[in-house]
Amino acid sequence: MSHEKGMQADVVIIGGGASGLCAALTLAYGGASVLVFEQEAEPGGMTNFAEGMFAVGSRLQKKHKVGLTVEEAFNVHMEETHWLANPRLVRAFMDKTAETVDWLEAQGAEFAGLFNISPFTPRVWHQMVGFGKEGLIKPLFKKAEKQDNIEIHFETEVKRLLLEDGRVVGAVAEGKDGTVITAAARAVIIASGGYQDNQEWVDKYCKSGFTRPVVPARQVGSGARMAWEVGAEPYDMGVMQTIVLVPEEDLQSQLLTAGFQPRLWVNTLGERFTNEAICWKFPMAGNALARQPGAMAWCIFDDDSRVVMKEKGVNYVLGEFYDILKNLPDVDAELERGIAAGKVFKGETLGALAAKIGVPAATLRETVDEYNAAYDGQKDWIFDKDRMYLDPVRKAPFYAVKLGLAAFMTNGGIRINHKTEVLKEDRAVIPGLYAAGCSAGGILGDTYEVSTTGGSLSFAVNTGRMAGESALEYLGK
Repeated sequence: MSHEKGMQADVVIIGGGASGLCAALTLAYGGASVLVFEQEAEPGGMTNFAEGMFAVGSRLQKKHKVGLTVEEAFNVHMEETHWLANPRLVRAFMDKTAETVDWLEAQGAEFAGLFNISPFTPRVWHQMVGFGKEGLIKPLFKKAEKQDNIEIHFETEVKRLLLEDGRVVGAVAEGKDGTVITAAARAVIIASGGYQDNQEWVDKYCKSGFTRPVVPARQVGSGARMAWEVGAEPYDMGVMQTIVLVPEEDLQSQLLTAGFQPRLWVNTLGERFTNEAICWKFPMAGNALARQPGAMAWCIFDDDSRVVMKEKGVNYVLGEFYDILKNLPDVDAELERGIAAGKVFKGETLGALAAKIGVPAATLRETVDEYNAAYDGQKDWIFDKDRMYLDPVRKAPFYAVKLGLAAFMTNGGIRINHKTEVLKEDRAVIPGLYAAGCSAGGILGDTYEVSTTGGSLSFAVNTGRMAGESALEYLGK
């Protein structure tokens, strides 16, 4: 039997991840009372799996003599998002990032160092000790627990917002035991994440179509839905952080590392379709794969390449999940495991390999001949791939590792301004309603931007703080 009860606070926050906790602490330090409702049994959400966050002008960057300025980072971001991003929001976010790193360290967050995700991107990635769960969420949650004016309820799902005379004045939530909670508040901050676990929305909005979440997290877009119900403009739907992966493989798997290399990629027609070194800009590799039949492909390599990976190392790694200077000592066993699982196929001839993976043998042979000619001439005249990533496919046996699409998260859903206030379609503010992190749109164009490495987590943290500050102003505190 369900029960009903009432609660009251200055602000209700939907979500206990990076955005929600940063907003809660900002509000608490400003003298506001806060109720945080988190649907899961622990805090963190997708932040628990994040490696690091973007910042520009931080003390860590200054220590390492990184001279990138906010102006430079802003211009790169806006150019690479084709000015589809909201420039006022982007600038407000970037202006805050350096100071936020200091603020997070004051809360107990630990940063392991400064990195760049690729040879072509700036050193803006502030990685955390033990990833997001240990380095960021645990210290933030510990701080929040100590605040008398923050109350956090786990396994409690917000169902709808309360609207009165055009203002948001609270929310209705349901606890694990079925208790219906009516929480009165003067403001609400939506910090509930994206919708990558909502396959209906992914199919409807995202160009990638079907993908599997890298980490299932019950992120189904409930925050966006509730905002739309009270008049918010649906905005920036369809931005998904896609990544090419070997299906159902852990991010630290040697099989995944062996398969997701910038070697020869062919689609189900046996045709090469991209500059494979685009894997350094992983969402763009996802875009390229999403346009192929069935959104799948094969990474083709020969026995010489297998030996190189086993004895010397690889040409590419995903983030910091594997050391690029480290070899793959278990690659033989991993390939055999992949063969048993139907993710890897092996052939003594290219014709035999083509038959196993179901592509036309003549087309595959033509593709490999063209690729080998590019290696011999040290010039990829088709897609202009860097010579260092050209490896011939000549020595039997030949391997094909299956590549498919996955998604880290989605970005967007609710239109906000540079103060994180939620807007209607006519750009009027909905009083008392704010959105932060992946629930909010405006930070990207149509694809995740890797020059702003760690941008999603950084946007979550910074807009969480910004939403808290805006709500304090709204409250008159």
